[in-house]
Amino acid sequence: MKIINRIRQFTDGILNKDEDPINRARFHILFYSMVATLAITLILLVAYIVNGPPLQLWRLSIVLAAIFTSLYFLVVRNNYKPAAHIIVWMLNMLVWTNIFLLIQALNIVTIQYIILTITCSFYMLSSRHGMVYSIIVMIPVVIHFILQGTNNIQVFVTPQQASNPVFLSVLLFNFSLIIFIHYHFLKAFHDALNKLRTAQTHEKSLNERLVVAIKDAEASSKAKSDFLSTMSHELRTPLNSVIGLSYVLLADNPRKEQEENLKVLHFSAGSLLSLINDILDFNKLEYGKLELEKIGFKPDELITDICAGLKLQAEEKGLEFTMNLDDRLSGTTLIGDSTRLLQILFNLVGNAVKFTSKGQVVLTVEVITEREELLELKFSVRDTGIGISDKHLNVIFEPFSQASSNINREFGGTGLGLAITKQLLELHGTTMSIESVFGRGTTFSFNITYQRANASQVDELSTRASVSASTIDLSELSILVAEDNAMNILLIKKLFQSWGISADYVVNGGEAVEMAKTKSYDVILMDIHMPIMDGYEASREILKGYNSRNKKPWIIALTASVSNDINVKVTEAGLNDFISKPFNPRELKARLSALSNLKVISNAEDVTK
Repeated sequence: MKIINRIRQFTDGILNKDEDPINRARFHILFYSMVATLAITLILLVAYIVNGPPLQLWRLSIVLAAIFTSLYFLVVRNNYKPAAHIIVWMLNMLVWTNIFLLIQALNIVTIQYIILTITCSFYMLSSRHGMVYSIIVMIPVVIHFILQGTNNIQVFVTPQQASNPVFLSVLLFNFSLIIFIHYHFLKAFHDALNKLRTAQTHEKSLNERLVVAIKDAEASSKAKSDFLSTMSHELRTPLNSVIGLSYVLLADNPRKEQEENLKVLHFSAGSLLSLINDILDFNKLEYGKLELEKIGFKPDELITDICAGLKLQAEEKGLEFTMNLDDRLSGTTLIGDSTRLLQILFNLVGNAVKFTSKGQVVLTVEVITEREELLELKFSVRDTGIGISDKHLNVIFEPFSQASSNINREFGGTGLGLAITKQLLELHGTTMSIESVFGRGTTFSFNITYQRANASQVDELSTRASVSASTIDLSELSILVAEDNAMNILLIKKLFQSWGISADYVVNGGEAVEMAKTKSYDVILMDIHMPIMDGYEASREILKGYNSRNKKPWIIALTASVSNDINVKVTEAGLNDFISKPFNPRELKARLSALSNLKVISNAEDVTK
């Protein structure tokens, strides 16, 4: 039993390496067939040495050589294909020599060899090899029929053959091989099918678990997004009052010590708002929900406005701030997302100012390629700050990461600015290039291609509001404010009082609809989230009362919502514009000034008519 177990362990180690059950079956069939053939060949070799004839000894020598070579490829090289080819050629040799040399007839043993050849070539190799070897093994049969006709065909076993033990041994052995090959291969075929069914069942189970995991991930993602949106709304609403009132108090000629405190308050509130915006933008970018706008803007005015505020920060640190703007951009209007360009430049120039203690910060904007409809701009921000080491160049673009922990302690920040900037540039179809020398400064640069704006694409407010907001009289505007938050109402009242505006106020959408029925308004500032009736529904109801001959009010949504479809909802409800809370009082005044200017122009046109 020990010998049998060791033989079994040896053969299992050799023959079970392939994971494919069909290939394992091929190894098993070839190995056990060759071992059995070797045993019977050795017995026959002794019998033919005693009784002859010499031709049989010659054939058996070839068979032994074929068997040993096959076992070498099978056991040592672990390759069944050469072994199968050798066995099929050996069987072909037996068929040819039987028909033309030894028996010179077609008998039952020769037919067995033919069946074994066809079976082995198809099962052990492939359908192509099976066809080739089947044709080769049938050639001597065809030749035999051509030369001999039906003569010398010995399909049945004669009494003389039945009394010959060698003949009977070969006959029974061949039948056994045929049965063994079919049994083992078909068993492997069924094992393969069972394995396939098991794999399919496992795959189905994995797919079901994957679907559940995806739903859980989507639910988690939605919960995260809803949480951020809700928290943002709750944070931005009180921030609107803090930032707005600090602006009002700063504009009210405070004492020097009060002015310093108010500037600190205003700056801190602005920093908190910037942090909230960065987190929300990063969340939108992470889930691919941020889309670029395509509106008309003037790059020279936008960049000049950005630099005006950042220049003050630089000068407070004793830095030299320089802006180099290509003259060809003067008066040019482009189509693109000005808000995101502002965000990119603000992040880069803001970082340059933050991380530079002495020297200069330079913003350069130049036209690289100028075509009839397209304009390619190159933006570069250079500083003489702390620089970035080579090993940290890739780290700085990772979210919540900075070049080192010392950076965070010394300069602060979340590490989101450059991560957001990188993704915003990818949305524009471009990338950032960096040149930096540690301790000596850094240069960030990128290219963006914009489409030139034609006359119909330029925003009406930006083209017709030619008068400065500070010089326009806003008192002629008839304004309705729909806002349910008492602090926001107080803020707007103070702002309007300083701008000479007298407005009507309501605290829900239902009251706004009723007021709009009794009085014609030029502008309606509509809060979106209100009790009884929200801003969308209220706007729809108000606009129902106007026809093409009436001048509809210009409805501006005031919202702290950060949902991705805010633009779509505003447009579908018929609102003309929206301002996000916390809003910049200067931005609101600029919008109102533009509308007042349009009203003046429209009245002048009516008088002319």
